[in-house]
Amino acid sequence: MTIVIGLAPGERGDAAARLGTMLAAAGGEELLLVVVTPVPWPSTGPVDDEFRAAQDRITRQSLDRARSIIQDRVPATYHVESARSVATGLLQAAQRHRASMVVLGSSARGMTGLVSLGGVAERILHSSDIPICFAPSGYGRTPTPRLTRVTVGFGRADHDSGLLSAAAARADVMHLRLRVACFAVRPPIAQAGSIEPSAEDLVVGEWADQVQADINQSIRSAGHDPARVETVIGAGATWAGAITGVPWDAGDLLVIGASTSAVSRFFLGSHASKIVRNSPVPVLIVARTRATTAGRAASATARPAPTATQPT
Repeated sequence: MTIVIGLAPGERGDAAARLGTMLAAAGGEELLLVVVTPVPWPSTGPVDDEFRAAQDRITRQSLDRARSIIQDRVPATYHVESARSVATGLLQAAQRHRASMVVLGSSARGMTGLVSLGGVAERILHSSDIPICFAPSGYGRTPTPRLTRVTVGFGRADHDSGLLSAAAARADVMHLRLRVACFAVRPPIAQAGSIEPSAEDLVVGEWADQVQADINQSIRSAGHDPARVETVIGAGATWAGAITGVPWDAGDLLVIGASTSAVSRFFLGSHASKIVRNSPVPVLIVARTRATTAGRAASATARPAPTATQPT
């Protein structure tokens, strides 16, 4: 199988190349590194010639930077794709080579160390049913030799979606450990102290017990022993706090399920989007394999029916 890496100038391309190399090494796959250039048009003067020369220079630099990162660690092919847009070009290359996934860097406007979806990422996300993996901004500046663990972001919409089975299968193929994570954002009123802390702790504890039962059932359905799969729950006043409430390693890969529709190939609900945008580790977005209702598709975090004291 082939992993397509979308290269961009500078650090964004470097982060994608580093992550793609680690994914290919873990899964025994090949890389196709793609730089998309505008569809050429007949030159009409010095300005056009200068623009095309600058474009060629940027393309060469992007490919050279990627070669210096990948070296000979995994089989890799370097390709220039002409298209009307970057998103169109990457999708063309991925479909033509039957890619197993597309790997992208984060937006240059994002915070260092977090995943940030730019315009190209959003367009590809909503136009493709191929799994897409995003590298946090600046990913791999500190050497990370390899991936070590797959963490599944598990929620109510994933109870019977096949997400855990798909993530477990991917972890097996890549010889990585498997972990399941849930995130709970406590209501601000509870954080303000107007609810007795012991009552809030009781609610969170009951919620965690129910979540654990749902996870265990899904793990068994995926053919794994719940006793051998780590489960963690992150709680906080914000999504950033809930996600950082879970310990992360440099070799982690977070897997999130996305719904699909006739309008959008991948649809990230509001909760899933917040998880992705606050992730300090690479995020792989895959389609849920079973249909879910619109209400469940909008959630990517396990939570009970909301009340004033329950985590959301």
